[in-house]
Amino acid sequence: MTKLRQLEHVTLYAHDVRRLAAFYETALGLAGSQTPGDDGPARLAIDPSSGRAELVILNNPRHMRLAFSTETLSDFKAIWHRMKALGIFTQGPYWQQEGPTFSMFDPEGNHVQIIWIVRTACQPGSQVTFGELAELADQTGQT
Repeated sequence: MTKLRQLEHVTLYAHDVRRLAAFYETALGLAGSQTPGDDGPARLAIDPSSGRAELVILNNPRHMRLAFSTETLSDFKAIWHRMKALGIFTQGPYWQQEGPTFSMFDPEGNHVQIIWIVRTACQPGSQVTFGELAELADQTGQT
């Protein structure tokens, strides 16, 4: 059975990014791993030493999303194939900073992203094939 590893992050929209970031810092004790600029994102973490940002706040309503990760390429591919079998349109796979990803929309129009967390030197935003990912999995031992 294929499985997701964890919820990577949630991206929320805010009219005032700084104000919403301050709320989550005060109310829930999240720590800022990136201080928002005038229009820039806020990245908040449960544990800032982890290098993760579980909550991202943007001033852009088009970038709200849920991001999940998989442990293995096999799980990543199986979830992609399951979406295709269900008739769900997917975009990708393509490279993001975290690793290869694909995106889809749930029945309510929410953006959902699936990521195979593997660090490598690839250009974010570029398309990638499953053949190229298989080669990477062989090289890194993360099948």
